[in-house]
Amino acid sequence: MTIDERDSTDPPAGGEPATSAGDGGIQTTAPAEHPASDEYGKTNPVGRAFLVIRLASATTIACVVIVLISLDVLTNGWVAWTVMGLFLAYLALTGEVILRVTQRLVQKERDRAKGIFHDREAELQDIASRDDLTQLQNRRFFYRRLQEELQRSERSRKHLSIIMIDVDDLKLINDEFGHQVGDVILRQFGRTLNRTAAKAHVTARLGGDEFAVIMPNADRREAEQMAWRIWDQLSEAPLWENGHASIYLGVSIGIGGYPWGGTDLEEIIHWADAKLYANKLERKGFNHGRTDKGDNRLSSAVVEVLSTALDIRDNMTHRHARRVARMAAVMAKEMGLDPEKVLEIEYAAALHDIGKIGVADSILRKAAPLDDEEWKDMRRHSELGYEILKGIDFLRVAAEIVWAHHERYDGKGYPRGLAGEEIPLGARVFGVVDAYDAMTSRRPYRQAMSREQACIEIASNAGTQFDAQVVDAFLVMIRRSPEGMYEDGTGYQPADHRSAQPEPDAAKVTGV
Repeated sequence: MTIDERDSTDPPAGGEPATSAGDGGIQTTAPAEHPASDEYGKTNPVGRAFLVIRLASATTIACVVIVLISLDVLTNGWVAWTVMGLFLAYLALTGEVILRVTQRLVQKERDRAKGIFHDREAELQDIASRDDLTQLQNRRFFYRRLQEELQRSERSRKHLSIIMIDVDDLKLINDEFGHQVGDVILRQFGRTLNRTAAKAHVTARLGGDEFAVIMPNADRREAEQMAWRIWDQLSEAPLWENGHASIYLGVSIGIGGYPWGGTDLEEIIHWADAKLYANKLERKGFNHGRTDKGDNRLSSAVVEVLSTALDIRDNMTHRHARRVARMAAVMAKEMGLDPEKVLEIEYAAALHDIGKIGVADSILRKAAPLDDEEWKDMRRHSELGYEILKGIDFLRVAAEIVWAHHERYDGKGYPRGLAGEEIPLGARVFGVVDAYDAMTSRRPYRQAMSREQACIEIASNAGTQFDAQVVDAFLVMIRRSPEGMYEDGTGYQPADHRSAQPEPDAAKVTGV
């Protein structure tokens, strides 16, 4: 059985630094070029105006000479001609001197006015590119500059890193101390961010409690070091205090970059956002795991939050995840696994596509077939899912299952090419139920298989794509209760039996 990886989820529906932080201050953005103004200066209208004056003066002198000749004044001899000529030359020379001095004064005043205009224009551009509260660069400037830096990195084949930052519990600070204190906290954090960043870095406030840093020519290690410096700076002293309280600010951080975190802007941003989301969960205290049975509700809530985050990107993926999670749990119980293992497998199945948070929308929602490069990016999601989940203590086993959920029993899967017992049992269980759900669900590009056809297809691939023992347990379960594994009223169920033969592509099972 070949693998059409799109089936594992329900398919889509359709130069100078801008900000210097060395001293905590702000360095003004370099003024933009003014091609229209420069072109206007090259034509030099002042010079043209004075040329017209000179021509008019020369014409006047010529007219005077002609008049004198016509009046026969020159008949008095060469002395009168010479005197008259010297007088006219004196007038011309004096007029030229006056014109040159006047031209210089006019040109100087024009250049001064032009300079004032450019300064005011640069000030307005700088104001338009800055956040009013923190005086960091704003969202529009950040994305424009990030696109420019990404293009520069692609041309020069150098690294580029970004840091995405969320201020923790800003709403609680506003509610407890008031919005004025919250604004002070944000301004102080902006200054802290500038002090921590290097001159070449661009610091920005994207809105609300969201901040970001662009780090040209910086690799992943440098971005991680920068993140730690930010945390260290914030832990040294409170950002606000009075006689009754001191506020030490906490922030969640995610890093992304080129080429290690993606090759286009959207992909890099998604990677950083995914890491930010995982870090935020860790900082909320979920990395301490479950201490007793009563904490299962908290664990389930975290899984639901993570699943909902993916639902924002693609709600059909979320529905697919809910179905396979329920199926995997039923199958794990059928195999006699202990409740702890059943829960771990159910969590892993519910979150198996969480790494797609880091996949570009242009790929995730593309209705047409993906090309080789797009498949390469899509296949990164299992590793990214592992990176997101591994820091949460009670999801560490689930993280290993998520990492391996595209491995094949014969070793021809990805990303590590694991085979046989090397693949976690949970991943082998999930692989079977995922294939079944994919084959029995409609896709925009093919019809669904009947349940009998899907079972035959799975049985034919036992020992190659799937673990034969797991397949046996699955077939016993599915034939005994084909309807019992699905939630009532989900609104998106596997198709009923169909009399028509499925399209050839229907036999391809996804495994993204």
